[in-house]
Amino acid sequence: MTDKHITLALDGTGGDNANAKSMAAAVRFAIVLHPDLKILVFGSQKLKDALDREKMDKDRYEFYSAPECIAQDEDPRKVLEGYRNSAMRKAIEAVADGKASVAISSGGTGPLVVLSRHILGVLPDMRPALCARIPGGKDKFSFMLDLGANAVCNAKDLHSFARLGHAAYKSIYNENSPRVSILNVGTERNKGNAVVRGARDLIEQDKMLNAYGFVEGDRLFTSDADVIVTEGFTGNVALKAAEGVAKLFLDRSGIKGVFSKLARPDWLIPWQYNGSVLLGVQGLVIKGHGSAGADAVGVALHEAYNYASMNLINSIKKELNI
Repeated sequence: MTDKHITLALDGTGGDNANAKSMAAAVRFAIVLHPDLKILVFGSQKLKDALDREKMDKDRYEFYSAPECIAQDEDPRKVLEGYRNSAMRKAIEAVADGKASVAISSGGTGPLVVLSRHILGVLPDMRPALCARIPGGKDKFSFMLDLGANAVCNAKDLHSFARLGHAAYKSIYNENSPRVSILNVGTERNKGNAVVRGARDLIEQDKMLNAYGFVEGDRLFTSDADVIVTEGFTGNVALKAAEGVAKLFLDRSGIKGVFSKLARPDWLIPWQYNGSVLLGVQGLVIKGHGSAGADAVGVALHEAYNYASMNLINSIKKELNI
């Protein structure tokens, strides 16, 4: 490994499908793909044994015992007051202490957001939101946020999401004026509730943003907008509904399954887009899908490496004049 390297911190316990073998395979994938990458892995003895079986260079990863796993629906107060030896907390603390550039976890959204806000702190005047890269065609992508960090939002929150999404998209894709839209039930100006209409007004008044009106749910994956803003409840439901439809076709059996896979474009395979970044906190945190397998966890590690390589947090702060 070179003297200059990027270090990631991985919560090896989180996720519905978390198992030692898949986590270890994802670590191997990431360090083979990126020769300058080092991974701090937090987890159980089973995970340590699985990592040992992969026979990887011990200079490329470090294992730390952190067997506690936080339940998806754990009470926020208990999350903050307890679980001192949880892999999720240890991974985030590694970022706060400067030992790692990014924390990656497939654990519960609630605990991850609470711990990230508490340990890392929040950017001034920002409401943190989960932002995902979604496909819009071959080599085309949009950012969508929030995807579950905030179930209830007001117009000011949506404006905050728009600013964060704009800054992240501009930093990552070098796009000077990303088109910012709000997810709504129609594209007409009088459609939607008071929150989305109020957010539209705030975004249109913000001279730093390229306001692009409303976008409907059936246009999420058509690259009609670069940044799609919504509150966390609707965003999470919309994305999981889309993933469910994709999975329905992927899981078809027999001759129908063969034709379904042949008809599906490569860019529409869901696991390729695992890894939502928690924008608005003072550090990089990546949230993986709870049902992610080895391939998807590997993708999340790859995305984390890319964000760390471009120093995404500092780029966002610069765009926001923070």
